Amino acid sequence: MDIKETVNRAVRWLRHTVFLVVLVFIAAGTAHAQGIELSNPDQPVALVADRIDFNDEARTVTATGNVEVYYGERTLTAARIVYNDNTGRIAAEGDIVLRDPQGATVFADVADLDAELRDGLVQGAQSVLAENVRLAAVEARRVDSRFNTLSKVVYSPCKVCADDPTPLWRIRARRVIHDEVERTIHYENATFDVFGVPIAWLPYFRHPDPTVDRASGFLAPTFLSSSTFGYGFQLPYFWVIDEQSDFTFTPYFTTNDGLILGGEYRRVFENGALRLSGNIIRDDFSQDGNVQGNIDTEGRFDWRDGFEWGWDISYATDDDFLRRFDFSNEDRLTSEVFIERYTANGFVDAAAVYFQSLREDEPTGDIPRGLPIFDARFDVPQTLLGGDVGLTFSGHALVRDRGRDSSRLSLGADWERETILPVGLSLKGFGEVRGDLFTVADDATITQDTTARLTGLAGIEARFPLLWDGLGSDYHVIEPVVQLIAAPYGGNSGDIPFEDSLVTEFDETNVIDRNHLSGLDNFEDGPRVNLSVRYQGAIGERLKLDGSVGRVYQFREPSAFSAGSGLADQESDFVTFWQARYDPYLQITHRMRFSDDATVTRNEFFSEFKVDPVEFSASYAFFESDTVAGTLEDREEVNAEAKLQIDQNWAVSTFMQRDLELGEFVRVGGQVSYENECCAVDLFLRRRFTDTTGSPASTSGGVRIRLLTLGDPDE
Repeated sequence: MDIKETVNRAVRWLRHTVFLVVLVFIAAGTAHAQGIELSNPDQPVALVADRIDFNDEARTVTATGNVEVYYGERTLTAARIVYNDNTGRIAAEGDIVLRDPQGATVFADVADLDAELRDGLVQGAQSVLAENVRLAAVEARRVDSRFNTLSKVVYSPCKVCADDPTPLWRIRARRVIHDEVERTIHYENATFDVFGVPIAWLPYFRHPDPTVDRASGFLAPTFLSSSTFGYGFQLPYFWVIDEQSDFTFTPYFTTNDGLILGGEYRRVFENGALRLSGNIIRDDFSQDGNVQGNIDTEGRFDWRDGFEWGWDISYATDDDFLRRFDFSNEDRLTSEVFIERYTANGFVDAAAVYFQSLREDEPTGDIPRGLPIFDARFDVPQTLLGGDVGLTFSGHALVRDRGRDSSRLSLGADWERETILPVGLSLKGFGEVRGDLFTVADDATITQDTTARLTGLAGIEARFPLLWDGLGSDYHVIEPVVQLIAAPYGGNSGDIPFEDSLVTEFDETNVIDRNHLSGLDNFEDGPRVNLSVRYQGAIGERLKLDGSVGRVYQFREPSAFSAGSGLADQESDFVTFWQARYDPYLQITHRMRFSDDATVTRNEFFSEFKVDPVEFSASYAFFESDTVAGTLEDREEVNAEAKLQIDQNWAVSTFMQRDLELGEFVRVGGQVSYENECCAVDLFLRRRFTDTTGSPASTSGGVRIRLLTLGDPDE
């Protein structure tokens, strides 16, 4: 036999040996239908062993001792490999370990396979699939290049150790078929074990293999208990309609109120996406009818020329439905249909808006609907006197079932130019002019149905940041800001309906704003001076400091603000803010508004603390009453949340909300959580103290169980 023939035969035997690598992968259920061409001549091939023997008479090649076979990115290690050219069979034995490019690993004792990859048998196969899922079998057979048939199988993603070899949960089956094309694992005579104890048996069961992101099937159940609806049980079913859409059907069984049917449909398009969800029940807890429910849907789509359109709609048939069944604690629902376009030079935004009140003392018919509400702006850089010019267009049409209907149309233009002097002083000049047209109907307090107004302002702003650099990363910046504004008095006629300007949020974020009102119906008239001093600093790498104090001075008492706004007097309330952060462990934030006589009208505090294994956050808020804005009484409450990570698996968390003005709790609750690599269990208990006619104060609790890799809804 010449050298050339010997080399050719060795290469042929080598390639047959390489078939063993991929075949054992497939027989053990780890190829995952990746579409690899086993006989691809372009794949790099290598065989390494302590000894390789050729038997010309028996037509076999044997590799022994630390055998390593490489086929592309796949590897096989074994004690001994034999290929028989007469039978076309490949055999491997002794500590077989296989690895694929995705990280899956197979351990086996003995393998007997054919070279065409259409039939094979692996004994003592143990496979580590994606997401650390383990699949062990006494023997495994490869059928039709697609099915891996395994007998006496155990499936589990749970880790085990020598001292405790029983996983937290597992599935045992007489036979398992892994369909690599459908990427589904089928079980016959399946038994579910928890801590080694059988808890359920099914003659047939299936689930997607770990390589599947979306597959139809049941999701993890939730067990609930409530003093209002009794015991509850949710068992969602997830249906993959196609690659772009899916539907989740969630029956919600309750002992006191019967069956709630819920569902969520999602679909992705080339130019956007939508979601539609809702619940329905034939109820006996309200007086409004025998069918109650809710709907919640949203969507957003690209249109043309940079425009996007969409909707965000929420509606409930009954004021108490969402709260009664713990879907939501919202007391108002907002729905809108919109179209918008945002660019570097401006934006256009238009929407139709509907509000639904779920409060007992607030009829929905008294709340206006915006049909439509719109805003637009276009910026023209360096147009007039070297400054930037902006053109604005906005308005609304508000309709009520009972009471006033009104509309506003506004056209405006503004100019701004900034100059920074060599000493670091920043000077900014600005001006605005705006024309408004109002119409009113069904309001006996207004004498004119149509009112026009022309307003404007001009001013200058000066900023002078003072920087001090310390050692290392230390620095301190103090920046005083002065803003002088000239504006005419008047403009707030009694015939103008103030719809969008009732609530004023006056704090450190807008003390330097040219307009402190929340909308355009009202006009902040008269000359004024806005003052602020801001500080920012750092001490070391972790400690960051921030703070400010500000105030507004009017030349005479303004007419545009309510008594509780902090801006109703000639000299406004002081607004202060400070924050200290010690990254990443601690953050404390405090903001306050108080008058000259030190009367506090707004006080907010927030803190967050994170040092393993503890997380804690707390907030306090006080707001003085403002009858014009709709708050008839002072509001004062405190919130707190805490979490303790006991160890790698166990955690305990709790929360509370208390109304200090009434001296009553609003809600409290707690949760105990356990999570490892194969499951997650949450036990929770909560109490809601607020009550309505159809949704009294209630205590609820439940258990959420997720078996990871088997229909985990959070995956």
